[in-house]
Amino acid sequence: MFGVSRMTVVSHADQLLLAGQIDESSKLTDLIAEAKNGRLVLDLAGITFINSVGVREWCYMQQAAAKAKVAIELRRVAEPLVHQLNIVPAARGVSLVTSFYAPYECDECDREFVMLIDVRTYGTELAKMRAPTLKCPECSEDLVFGHPPELYFTFLVN
Repeated sequence: MFGVSRMTVVSHADQLLLAGQIDESSKLTDLIAEAKNGRLVLDLAGITFINSVGVREWCYMQQAAAKAKVAIELRRVAEPLVHQLNIVPAARGVSLVTSFYAPYECDECDREFVMLIDVRTYGTELAKMRAPTLKCPECSEDLVFGHPPELYFTFLVN
């Protein structure tokens, strides 16, 4: 484990677990040195915040990965990063998103859920900019996607 300011990075199996905030103190390009066999896997479920300078640092990491010929796999991408990947195309860089969190609502329970979406499982629907149909973990009714899919899933289009 090593700390990068308000963000922590923990090596776990074949991936790095990132948690906390990505901001001006994050030195994300340092993560490229952790790549194995030209591949860097980042689990981003623990990211709670990213500011504009953090987005810049994220883009620098993408550029460094491209230069080093390192492919980046993004797993369990947290909502704050999904929003930035949608807004800033350069933030997508050389990354392949394999799973991400998305907001859903249950009309029956009147509750909100953040659900993990596996891109391999739901790729056909996502390619058509359609939210996967998921069941409420509480009552098993169909959930309603919380955003316009054509905006939320933009980051999946290359």
